[in-house]
Amino acid sequence: MKMKIALALFFFALVKVSAQEPLTITEAVQLGLEHNLSIKISKKSAETSANNSDMSYGALLPTFGISANKSYSNTDVTQQLANSNETREIKDAKTNNLNISPTLNWTVFDGLGMFHTRDRLKAQAQLGEDDLQIQIENNIALISNAYYRVVLEQERARVFQDALDLSKQRLELANTRYEVGKASKLVYLQAQVDYNSDSSSFLIQQELINNVKLELNRLLGQDLESEFEITSGFSFDSSIQLEDVLAEANLNSPAVVRAQRNREVNYLQIKELSAEKYPTVSLNFGYTYNDRNSDAGAVLSNLSTGFNYGAGLNFNIFNGFDLKRREQNAKIQLEVAELQIRDLTLSLESDVRKVYGNYRNNIRLYQLEELNLEVAKENYDIALERFKVGNSTAIELREAQINLVQAEIRKITTQYNVKLSEIELKRLSGGNVNRQ
Repeated sequence: MKMKIALALFFFALVKVSAQEPLTITEAVQLGLEHNLSIKISKKSAETSANNSDMSYGALLPTFGISANKSYSNTDVTQQLANSNETREIKDAKTNNLNISPTLNWTVFDGLGMFHTRDRLKAQAQLGEDDLQIQIENNIALISNAYYRVVLEQERARVFQDALDLSKQRLELANTRYEVGKASKLVYLQAQVDYNSDSSSFLIQQELINNVKLELNRLLGQDLESEFEITSGFSFDSSIQLEDVLAEANLNSPAVVRAQRNREVNYLQIKELSAEKYPTVSLNFGYTYNDRNSDAGAVLSNLSTGFNYGAGLNFNIFNGFDLKRREQNAKIQLEVAELQIRDLTLSLESDVRKVYGNYRNNIRLYQLEELNLEVAKENYDIALERFKVGNSTAIELREAQINLVQAEIRKITTQYNVKLSEIELKRLSGGNVNRQ
């Protein structure tokens, strides 16, 4: 019975693995955007900035508070009455006092500073969104790079597997020729050594695939031992134009947008400081309830209630040039923000041009490696046929095999490099989010 259950579980596991859908690049990005921890952290920071902005209207509203105080005292009192020479002593005279005062204050004018503050908080909330956008862009690029790194290593494993199959074919052929006396044992042993070497390379490649899958799982924010399959190969867009990338980068780059937003924040800070040059006008309204009871004194009980209201004006005429200093510093920060935008724009264009140059060069290398692979395949086929009829040596066949493997590896690597350049161009132009 236990054996049947074990077999059933084993069969179920096989069905589950075989039914597993391959992970596409779109699905990988969606998983990463949903579960990646760096993105979650950036989202929380953006929420904090949004809360500051959403509640900034509070600066336009009045403030309301209430204070209450209840006090007791026990004292010994000696009193000399005014209308007689009589002296009166009261031992342990008790006094209690209750005071309740609700107050409302409303700043109705502060040089429009409250409005500038609200605008600044809104801009800072947008900065939080910009930071989140940058984090998303970067993570999409990282996930895409890791995804295609898995594709690269799997393609290399396929090449090593093909090389292993060729080595096995050569080993079997050498063994047959050795057994019929047409080849020496040295040829057979060399074929065995080469087969073992190719087997070792294949096993090492499998371990490398496992490592790059671990890294992809980390970026996707899922269990590091999660199993997935990737069956897609390399496909890249060879029609990207430099002018289009530059135009999109200047318009959509999250880094440039963020720098422009930061300049706006600095400008609003200057307006906030300018508002401090004007007087502040406030209104106040309150109510007082005071109840005092005492065992000693001319008045034993006193209750007073009533409203109070008024207006206040505060005008800072001189504060030791502190406001002027802060204004100057804010203007310097605005100039710094302008310079940062210019520097970032130039740096962005430089990066785009460098990556685009790599992109075009990698495409040309790929086209060249495609031709080299065709030549290497033909060269190996000829060497194999010559080896079969005894017109070439095992060394010549092995050299042709190595050339074939290296040619295919170079082709796959150039495909991968083209894809990386394409991903980086999308990131620099702010196109990852828009295109995924």
